[in-house]
Amino acid sequence: MSAAVSEQPRVFTVGKLAVWIVAAVCLAYVTWQAVGNLVGVTQSVSAFNEFVRKNGGSGLETSTPWPALVLDVAIAPAGFVAAWLVSRRMELVRTVVVFVAALCAVSALWFTLLQYVSSTLRIGS
Repeated sequence: MSAAVSEQPRVFTVGKLAVWIVAAVCLAYVTWQAVGNLVGVTQSVSAFNEFVRKNGGSGLETSTPWPALVLDVAIAPAGFVAAWLVSRRMELVRTVVVFVAALCAVSALWFTLLQYVSSTLRIGS
């Protein structure tokens, strides 16, 4: 019986396509914000370090939190792929639940990383 369950054909419906598109748009927005954060933080850190060096305070320089910023950019696409892989053989209702859970998890991790990045920077304080 379990062999028959694992051999289920993939279920592709217009409803699932709509869920994928809506989730992709939402997660693309998160990715866009993360890329903007990466660019903004790196520019701010670079400008701050340049200012500090010009004014003789090289000991006050700060480093860019690259691992957190790169992870911040990568979590939304990874969340979409994970949700798609998990739900590709499920019916529509379960697919919606999986993608809502993925959106919640991505958002929570994204906001946590955003808070971590802002708490580690010592720009202007």
